[in-house]
Amino acid sequence: MTKLNKAYLLAGSNMEPRFELIKQAISMVEDEAGRVMQLSSVYESEAWGFRADKKFLNQLILVETPLLPHELLARILTIEEKLGRKRNMTERYQSRLIDIDILYFNNAIIDLPLLTIPHPRLHERRFAIVPLAEIAPQYVHPLLKKTNSELLASVEDSLGVHIFKEKQKDEI
Repeated sequence: MTKLNKAYLLAGSNMEPRFELIKQAISMVEDEAGRVMQLSSVYESEAWGFRADKKFLNQLILVETPLLPHELLARILTIEEKLGRKRNMTERYQSRLIDIDILYFNNAIIDLPLLTIPHPRLHERRFAIVPLAEIAPQYVHPLLKKTNSELLASVEDSLGVHIFKEKQKDEI
């Protein structure tokens, strides 16, 4: 029997159609990477690390996957590409159609040139910690030895992160 791994992924977008792109990404993760076990609320926040015209939407995905970390990363990069993401290697932070990051993979600690788990800046980013604390408040960061709830209580990032309510057709 294949060992199943638990991975916490964060899908984000700040280019229209933001909400639909995140839903498509989740569907593709389920089709190509493993069973989606749990989803956080969808959150809206200002861009982190740069100025953007449009706010980001983010949603956390807990996926149960038979893939190894590097295989999961390859699938995620393929999903991003299929959804239209084109990476600009000169700009570190930029607006994007879709971005899917691996925040945690089991309790693994991986530090390779193209893959770092836990995500190296997740504890600095309210937009990542809020959904983590929502669905996995007692999960312990393998390097920092703090729960997601403790990370949220100590994060210095002051950007607002709010639950996103999609406008209903009758509101438009």
